[in-house]
Amino acid sequence: MGSRLMGDSPQSQLDAEREKNRLLSDIVNAIPEPILAKNWEGNFVFANSYVAKLYGTTPEEMIGKEDSFFTGNKEQGRFFKENVQSVMRRFEPETVYEDSTDSNTGEVRHYQSLKIPFKNSNGEPNVAVIARDITEITELKNLAEFNSKRLELVLSVSREGMWDWNTETNVVLFSKGWERITGINRSRGSFSYFMSRIVEDDKQRVADALEALLEKNTPYEIEFRFNRPDGEVIWLWDRGSIVEYDEEGKPLLLAGIVQDVTQQKINQSEIESLAFYDSLTSLPNRALLNDRLGLALDRCKRSGKCGAVLFLDLDNFKYLNDTYGHQAGDDLLMVLGGRLNSLVRGDDTVARFGGDEFVIVLNELDVDPRNAAAQAKLIAKDIRSEIGKNISITLNENRPPINYAITASIGITIFEPGLKEASELLQLADLALYQAKSKGKDDSAVFDPVIQEEIDKTARLEKELWASLAQGDFVLHYQPQYDENLNLVSAEALIRWAHPERGLLSPSDFMAVVEGTNLISPIGDWVLAEACRQLKEWQSDSRYQHLRMSINISAKQVWSGDFVTNVKRIVSESGIDRSMLKLEITETVLLGDTKEIIEKLNELVDFGLSFSLDDFGTGYSSLNYLKHLPINELKVDHSFTRDLLDDEMDLVMVKSIIAMGKNFGISVVAEGVEKGPHLEVLKGLGCDLYQGNYFSRPVPVSEFTGLVDGKVQAHQEA
Repeated sequence: MGSRLMGDSPQSQLDAEREKNRLLSDIVNAIPEPILAKNWEGNFVFANSYVAKLYGTTPEEMIGKEDSFFTGNKEQGRFFKENVQSVMRRFEPETVYEDSTDSNTGEVRHYQSLKIPFKNSNGEPNVAVIARDITEITELKNLAEFNSKRLELVLSVSREGMWDWNTETNVVLFSKGWERITGINRSRGSFSYFMSRIVEDDKQRVADALEALLEKNTPYEIEFRFNRPDGEVIWLWDRGSIVEYDEEGKPLLLAGIVQDVTQQKINQSEIESLAFYDSLTSLPNRALLNDRLGLALDRCKRSGKCGAVLFLDLDNFKYLNDTYGHQAGDDLLMVLGGRLNSLVRGDDTVARFGGDEFVIVLNELDVDPRNAAAQAKLIAKDIRSEIGKNISITLNENRPPINYAITASIGITIFEPGLKEASELLQLADLALYQAKSKGKDDSAVFDPVIQEEIDKTARLEKELWASLAQGDFVLHYQPQYDENLNLVSAEALIRWAHPERGLLSPSDFMAVVEGTNLISPIGDWVLAEACRQLKEWQSDSRYQHLRMSINISAKQVWSGDFVTNVKRIVSESGIDRSMLKLEITETVLLGDTKEIIEKLNELVDFGLSFSLDDFGTGYSSLNYLKHLPINELKVDHSFTRDLLDDEMDLVMVKSIIAMGKNFGISVVAEGVEKGPHLEVLKGLGCDLYQGNYFSRPVPVSEFTGLVDGKVQAHQEA
């Protein structure tokens, strides 16, 4: 009884209460979050160890003081005081987010605080605060928001848009950039709507690419056309990947980036147009033609049907340019390009090969080459008929339009499965074109296999020519030229080929091959060098110092970029008296750039050389050319000289040329003098120089000097 009374004594009860308070205090102080209480003045009436540690003090020291006493931040202290007073005034619990400064580090911490108003034992209002430190969570949230804004900014700067597609819900989420690019409001966020905006022809490609990504994880990267709601069709470059799978391992979430590449597509199209299409006619050019020929051959192999290549060249197109100007020629080419394109099927090709030449590739003709050739001939006939129709050409403001008609020649070659290479087809069609033109133009011809033998022969001959050039098998023969007193005053150097097996060959046996290959420049340089060497030798001997020398220069030599440089180099190295060397050019040289040719010839005239216009009257020359070209000699073509005794028109032509020469102050040489009567007539007309077999055929240098010395008599046939 006594012990029980002692246990119930006030002291025991007081001790037990203190023990409870200590236990409660230990529990509260052990909680690693702020727990505190404040009175109406904002002073602490309780603070656990976490709060005291945060403020760099002890719980006991905090009692009766407000926050700024420890932080030094008066403004923050006033904010806390007003906040607790508002809670006590409303007397309702509330949750707030607030910051507090760590007095130890100066670091600002973020808290989520539950504030509970209550009255103490004296009935005075107080607030209990239980807070949770959310600093790390807040920083992560802020970082996420920052990264999101930064990503949006990066996408905005890069002109890209983001998307992600939930395959389970079929919902698609878009970034602002995606919305700006596509013009679609993000509220229309479904995969079905996205697919509905893709241009119909591209939908299947996109669907296949996405299916490959979902089924095989094949990288998704594709360009396609997209219909914006405003009606504009744009090109999108879309790429994406799987970023999340469901529990069964199936793709759940796809994410990607889209970019508007419309301008790049336009630029690419323009570049391709420049690279593969003719700027004047918009037809495929040579580069694209080669590709189309390859495709045509592949198609021929698959189908077993023959195809055809038509090589078309306009007849006398140069006359239009020379008469009405290049703009008129361009206008005609544009019209004809459109006409040609309208005559063939969509899977055939019309290309501008260059200048006034076009190539047409026909697919899917008959399986029999003979029938295919007949079909191609009919098509060529239709083409020539369409080309022959009048074309209205506007010249300029001061001249009325003209109606102009032109004809064309067409060469045709047929190709069968596995028969030809693309480059060979063009070569054979070109040979057939030559056949068509030789028949009088405005015609077509199908390649004759006999021509192939000529091709092989030409190839062998070219190989032999290169070998002979290296071995020194070429020689020069010289044909004399006489003045009106029959004095031997000049020599024309003419090349001969001392063929190792066939003997001495004249130019007619090989020059066509030389002209058509890269041999013309090296052989032309050899002729010039050898003629200069011989002329130098004559100039060193008093018996021959009076002799002039003339050599033939090919039009292709004149057209080459290094013509003037080569001539100057060779002549300078020889050390000859340049005034005694004459270069003979033919009228075909005028088919090139006339202005450039005149500049070249004038430069060599300034260098000390002179020029003769050979075969005059047979080509394209006009009085205008004679006015501007630095020519001081005309050579009457042998065809006029040969028949002047029997053909009145030839006699008139010769008279006209000689009279023209006198009017222009140009000397005239008559070549092809074969008979005495020829000489007499020419002398009567006032011709200056004479050349032909009546005097001597072209002979080796030893025989030529014999003619000069009088040891060898010129053969003069009555």
